[in-house]
Amino acid sequence: MLQYLTKLRSNEVAALDRKKTIVVLPIAAHEQHGKHLPIGTDTLILEGVIQSFEKNVPAQMDVLVLPTIAVGKSNEHMSFCGTLTYSLDTLIAMLRDMAKSVARHGFEKFVMLNAHGGNTDVLNAVARDMRDDYGLRPFVIDWWFTDFWADLMKDIQQSPRDGVFHACELETSLIMALHPELVDREACIDSYPPEQMRKNRFVTVFGPVNMGWVTADISKTGVIGAATKATPEKGRMMLDYAGKKLVGIFEEIQAIPSL
Repeated sequence: MLQYLTKLRSNEVAALDRKKTIVVLPIAAHEQHGKHLPIGTDTLILEGVIQSFEKNVPAQMDVLVLPTIAVGKSNEHMSFCGTLTYSLDTLIAMLRDMAKSVARHGFEKFVMLNAHGGNTDVLNAVARDMRDDYGLRPFVIDWWFTDFWADLMKDIQQSPRDGVFHACELETSLIMALHPELVDREACIDSYPPEQMRKNRFVTVFGPVNMGWVTADISKTGVIGAATKATPEKGRMMLDYAGKKLVGIFEEIQAIPSL
Protein backbone atom coordinates (compact mmCIF):
# COMPACT_ATOMS: atom_id res chain seq x y z
CA MET A 1 0.00 0.00 0.00
CA LEU A 2 1.28 3.43 -0.93
CA GLN A 3 0.32 6.42 1.21
CA TYR A 4 1.20 10.12 1.12
CA LEU A 5 2.43 11.80 4.28
CA THR A 6 0.57 14.96 3.31
CA LYS A 7 -2.79 13.17 3.63
CA LEU A 8 -2.13 11.31 6.90
CA ARG A 9 -2.69 12.33 10.51
CA SER A 10 0.08 12.08 13.07
CA ASN A 11 -1.47 9.09 14.83
CA GLU A 12 -1.83 7.28 11.49
CA VAL A 13 1.87 7.74 10.78
CA ALA A 14 2.73 6.57 14.29
CA ALA A 15 0.72 3.39 13.69
CA LEU A 16 2.84 2.38 10.68
CA ASP A 17 5.34 -0.46 11.02
CA ARG A 18 8.41 1.73 10.97
CA LYS A 19 10.87 -1.10 10.38
CA LYS A 20 8.90 -2.35 7.39
CA THR A 21 7.69 0.90 5.81
CA ILE A 22 9.82 2.30 2.98
CA VAL A 23 9.91 6.09 3.11
CA VAL A 24 10.29 7.83 -0.26
CA LEU A 25 11.58 11.36 -0.80
CA PRO A 26 10.84 12.46 -4.38
CA ILE A 27 13.30 15.05 -5.66
CA ALA A 28 13.12 16.82 -9.00
CA ALA A 29 13.80 20.29 -10.41
CA HIS A 30 12.34 23.41 -11.96
CA GLU A 31 14.50 24.40 -14.93
CA GLN A 32 14.31 25.34 -18.58
CA HIS A 33 13.43 22.60 -21.04
CA GLY A 34 13.80 24.40 -24.34
CA LYS A 35 10.90 26.24 -25.93
CA HIS A 36 8.57 23.26 -26.12
CA LEU A 37 8.35 21.93 -22.54
CA PRO A 38 7.38 23.56 -19.23
CA ILE A 39 9.83 24.60 -16.52
CA GLY A 40 8.41 21.96 -14.17
CA THR A 41 9.00 19.05 -16.56
CA ASP A 42 11.10 16.98 -14.14
CA THR A 43 8.60 17.45 -11.30
CA LEU A 44 5.60 16.63 -13.50
CA ILE A 45 7.30 13.47 -14.78
CA LEU A 46 8.21 12.39 -11.26
CA GLU A 47 4.61 12.83 -10.10
CA GLY A 48 3.37 10.81 -13.06
CA VAL A 49 5.83 7.99 -12.44
CA ILE A 50 4.84 7.82 -8.76
CA GLN A 51 1.18 7.60 -9.77
CA SER A 52 2.02 4.72 -12.10
CA PHE A 53 3.99 3.05 -9.31
CA GLU A 54 1.04 3.51 -6.95
CA LYS A 55 -1.21 1.53 -9.31
CA ASN A 56 1.20 -1.41 -9.18
CA VAL A 57 2.29 -1.49 -5.51
CA PRO A 58 1.45 -4.91 -4.02
CA ALA A 59 -0.72 -5.08 -0.91
CA GLN A 60 2.11 -6.51 1.21
CA MET A 61 4.41 -3.54 0.53
CA ASP A 62 4.18 -0.41 2.71
CA VAL A 63 5.39 2.82 1.07
CA LEU A 64 5.18 6.32 2.57
CA VAL A 65 5.76 9.17 0.13
CA LEU A 66 7.04 12.48 1.50
CA PRO A 67 6.39 15.90 -0.08
CA THR A 68 8.40 16.40 -3.25
CA ILE A 69 11.48 18.60 -3.24
CA ALA A 70 10.55 20.34 -6.47
CA VAL A 71 13.70 22.44 -6.87
CA GLY A 72 17.11 20.84 -7.17
CA LYS A 73 20.68 21.66 -8.14
CA SER A 74 20.13 23.18 -11.58
CA ASN A 75 22.81 25.85 -11.80
CA GLU A 76 23.90 24.43 -15.16
CA HIS A 77 20.67 25.87 -16.63
CA MET A 78 20.78 29.32 -15.01
CA SER A 79 21.64 31.11 -18.25
CA PHE A 80 18.12 30.20 -19.43
CA CYS A 81 15.24 32.21 -17.99
CA GLY A 82 12.87 30.57 -15.50
CA THR A 83 15.33 28.11 -13.99
CA LEU A 84 15.38 27.82 -10.20
CA THR A 85 18.26 26.26 -8.30
CA TYR A 86 19.49 25.48 -4.83
CA SER A 87 23.17 25.72 -4.10
CA LEU A 88 25.06 22.53 -3.31
CA ASP A 89 25.18 23.42 0.40
CA THR A 90 21.47 24.24 0.55
CA LEU A 91 20.41 21.04 -1.15
CA ILE A 92 22.64 18.90 1.06
CA ALA A 93 21.27 20.61 4.17
CA MET A 94 17.68 19.99 3.05
CA LEU A 95 18.33 16.33 2.30
CA ARG A 96 20.06 15.81 5.62
CA ASP A 97 17.24 17.50 7.53
CA MET A 98 14.63 15.34 5.81
CA ALA A 99 16.60 12.19 6.60
CA LYS A 100 17.12 13.30 10.21
CA SER A 101 13.38 13.84 10.61
CA VAL A 102 12.57 10.40 9.17
CA ALA A 103 15.15 8.71 11.42
CA ARG A 104 13.87 10.58 14.50
CA HIS A 105 10.46 8.97 14.01
CA GLY A 106 11.97 5.49 13.85
CA PHE A 107 11.82 4.72 10.14
CA GLU A 108 14.82 2.89 8.70
CA LYS A 109 14.55 2.57 4.91
CA PHE A 110 14.81 5.91 3.13
CA VAL A 111 14.61 6.11 -0.66
CA MET A 112 15.56 9.24 -2.60
CA LEU A 113 13.70 8.99 -5.93
CA ASN A 114 15.40 11.37 -8.34
CA ALA A 115 14.15 12.86 -11.61
CA HIS A 116 16.96 15.32 -12.40
CA GLY A 117 20.49 14.46 -13.48
CA GLY A 118 22.00 17.49 -11.75
CA ASN A 119 21.00 15.99 -8.39
CA THR A 120 22.56 12.59 -8.92
CA ASP A 121 26.07 13.10 -7.57
CA VAL A 122 24.74 15.01 -4.56
CA LEU A 123 22.35 12.21 -3.62
CA ASN A 124 24.94 9.47 -3.94
CA ALA A 125 27.40 11.40 -1.80
CA VAL A 126 24.94 12.36 0.95
CA ALA A 127 23.47 8.85 1.18
CA ARG A 128 26.57 7.51 2.93
CA ASP A 129 26.48 10.38 5.42
CA MET A 130 22.84 9.56 6.17
CA ARG A 131 23.80 5.97 6.92
CA ASP A 132 26.67 7.00 9.16
CA ASP A 133 25.04 9.94 10.93
CA TYR A 134 21.41 8.85 11.33
CA GLY A 135 21.46 5.06 11.25
CA LEU A 136 19.24 4.88 8.17
CA ARG A 137 19.36 2.51 5.23
CA PRO A 138 19.38 5.10 2.42
CA PHE A 139 18.85 4.25 -1.24
CA VAL A 140 19.13 6.37 -4.40
CA ILE A 141 16.90 5.56 -7.35
CA ASP A 142 18.07 7.59 -10.32
CA TRP A 143 16.92 7.16 -13.91
CA TRP A 144 19.44 9.43 -15.64
CA PHE A 145 22.85 7.91 -14.99
CA THR A 146 21.77 4.28 -14.64
CA ASP A 147 20.20 1.74 -16.99
CA PHE A 148 16.71 2.37 -15.59
CA TRP A 149 15.09 2.91 -19.00
CA ALA A 150 17.42 0.66 -21.02
CA ASP A 151 15.18 -2.39 -21.50
CA LEU A 152 12.40 -0.25 -22.92
CA MET A 153 14.46 2.27 -24.88
CA LYS A 154 16.33 -0.39 -26.84
CA ASP A 155 12.99 -1.19 -28.47
CA ILE A 156 11.42 2.25 -28.91
CA GLN A 157 14.24 4.83 -29.08
CA GLN A 158 14.50 6.29 -32.58
CA SER A 159 17.28 8.78 -31.88
CA PRO A 160 21.02 8.17 -31.36
CA ARG A 161 22.51 7.86 -27.86
CA ASP A 162 22.60 11.64 -27.46
CA GLY A 163 18.89 11.81 -28.28
CA VAL A 164 17.94 11.09 -24.67
CA PHE A 165 19.42 13.65 -22.31
CA HIS A 166 17.39 16.83 -21.67
CA ALA A 167 14.07 18.03 -23.14
CA CYS A 168 14.60 15.01 -25.35
CA GLU A 169 12.82 12.05 -26.90
CA LEU A 170 12.19 10.59 -23.43
CA GLU A 171 11.13 13.68 -21.47
CA THR A 172 9.04 15.09 -24.30
CA SER A 173 7.22 11.77 -24.76
CA LEU A 174 6.43 11.61 -21.04
CA ILE A 175 5.02 15.15 -20.92
CA MET A 176 3.03 14.47 -24.11
CA ALA A 177 1.41 11.55 -22.29
CA LEU A 178 0.92 13.33 -18.95
CA HIS A 179 0.18 16.93 -19.94
CA PRO A 180 -0.23 17.23 -23.72
CA GLU A 181 -1.62 20.75 -23.33
CA LEU A 182 1.77 21.91 -22.00
CA VAL A 183 3.78 20.80 -25.05
CA ASP A 184 4.38 23.24 -27.90
CA ARG A 185 4.77 20.66 -30.65
CA GLU A 186 5.73 23.23 -33.28
CA ALA A 187 8.73 24.22 -31.13
CA CYS A 188 10.11 20.67 -30.81
CA ILE A 189 13.64 20.43 -32.20
CA ASP A 190 16.64 18.11 -32.21
CA SER A 191 19.76 19.62 -30.69
CA TYR A 192 22.94 17.71 -29.93
CA PRO A 193 26.22 18.46 -28.09
CA PRO A 194 29.20 19.60 -30.18
CA GLU A 195 30.56 16.90 -32.46
CA GLN A 196 33.76 16.53 -30.45
CA MET A 197 31.78 15.75 -27.28
CA ARG A 198 29.81 13.12 -29.19
CA LYS A 199 32.73 11.42 -30.94
CA ASN A 200 35.40 11.44 -28.23
CA ARG A 201 36.29 8.07 -26.77
CA PHE A 202 36.63 9.32 -23.20
CA VAL A 203 35.51 12.94 -22.72
CA THR A 204 31.77 13.07 -23.52
CA VAL A 205 28.64 14.29 -21.78
CA PHE A 206 28.11 10.64 -20.77
CA GLY A 207 31.66 10.08 -19.52
CA PRO A 208 33.65 8.05 -18.64
CA VAL A 209 35.66 11.26 -18.21
CA ASN A 210 33.37 14.03 -17.00
CA MET A 211 33.80 17.72 -17.71
CA GLY A 212 32.29 20.42 -15.52
CA TRP A 213 29.89 21.98 -18.02
CA VAL A 214 26.89 24.27 -18.05
CA THR A 215 24.13 23.81 -20.59
CA ALA A 216 25.19 26.80 -22.68
CA ASP A 217 28.54 25.05 -23.29
CA ILE A 218 26.88 22.22 -25.18
CA SER A 219 23.53 23.61 -26.37
CA LYS A 220 22.49 27.05 -27.57
CA THR A 221 18.82 26.04 -27.49
CA GLY A 222 18.62 24.47 -24.04
CA VAL A 223 17.63 21.16 -25.66
CA ILE A 224 20.02 18.21 -25.57
CA GLY A 225 18.44 15.41 -27.55
CA ALA A 226 15.78 14.60 -30.10
CA ALA A 227 12.43 16.08 -29.15
CA THR A 228 11.07 15.50 -32.67
CA LYS A 229 11.15 11.73 -32.09
CA ALA A 230 8.81 11.99 -29.10
CA THR A 231 5.24 10.65 -29.17
CA PRO A 232 2.50 10.34 -26.52
CA GLU A 233 2.34 6.62 -27.25
CA LYS A 234 5.97 6.25 -26.22
CA GLY A 235 5.25 8.33 -23.12
CA ARG A 236 2.44 6.01 -22.04
CA MET A 237 4.71 3.00 -22.53
CA MET A 238 7.39 4.72 -20.44
CA LEU A 239 4.97 5.42 -17.58
CA ASP A 240 3.71 1.85 -17.51
CA TYR A 241 7.27 0.51 -17.67
CA ALA A 242 8.53 2.80 -14.90
CA GLY A 243 5.67 1.98 -12.54
CA LYS A 244 6.27 -1.75 -12.88
CA LYS A 245 10.06 -1.47 -12.74
CA LEU A 246 9.85 0.46 -9.48
CA VAL A 247 7.88 -2.39 -7.95
CA GLY A 248 10.77 -4.75 -8.71
CA ILE A 249 13.28 -2.30 -7.24
CA PHE A 250 11.22 -1.79 -4.10
CA GLU A 251 10.78 -5.54 -3.66
CA GLU A 252 14.56 -5.84 -3.44
CA ILE A 253 14.73 -2.92 -0.99
CA GLN A 254 11.98 -4.53 1.08
CA ALA A 255 13.95 -7.78 1.25
CA ILE A 256 17.08 -6.11 2.68
CA PRO A 257 17.12 -6.75 6.45
CA SER A 258 16.31 -3.96 8.90
CA LEU A 259 19.15 -2.50 10.93
